[in-house]
Amino acid sequence: MTVLSEEKLAKWVAQKHNGQLIKQTGLPYFSHLLNVANTSKIFSAFGFEIGLCHDLLEDTQTTFRELIDALKKSGYDDAVANHIGKCVTELTDVYGKRDFPAFSKKERKKREARRLLTISPDAQTVKYADLIDNIAWMLAFDKKNVKKYLKRKQILVLNLDQGNPQLRAKALKLIVNSLKNLKA
Repeated sequence: MTVLSEEKLAKWVAQKHNGQLIKQTGLPYFSHLLNVANTSKIFSAFGFEIGLCHDLLEDTQTTFRELIDALKKSGYDDAVANHIGKCVTELTDVYGKRDFPAFSKKERKKREARRLLTISPDAQTVKYADLIDNIAWMLAFDKKNVKKYLKRKQILVLNLDQGNPQLRAKALKLIVNSLKNLKA
């Protein structure tokens, strides 16, 4: 897609996440989305767009229909807009506390991890990029839980094997090296 389309979409996504901050950093949440988008675009045809939008349906009041309309207004054709929307939907957490209050956090995470195994290769590729950015945050700001987090994500990425193999390898290497550094 054109740079203009990406810029229009980025501006819209930034507005949707306006006021949201990354915990403990004071940075706009949009910077995380941009990191994921910029990593993903190297490994997937519409990785930039999927990465940019990956938390929209989960963290804002945006609906699937609004997302599709915004993609079309940004210059994406129907097929591409629907593909991006499908991937964003696949990346949206299904087993949240709000929808499954009877499940323990551990059970919700287990079900979500199992569900992620069924998502498309493009969505898995963006998931790797999301994890890479999240790991950097965990290492810097949540030392208490980072080891457990890394072990859980290592199992996830080992099983999440349909995305881009180079980015998957990069995510796994980051996890392994981070675990080694924590032991040192």
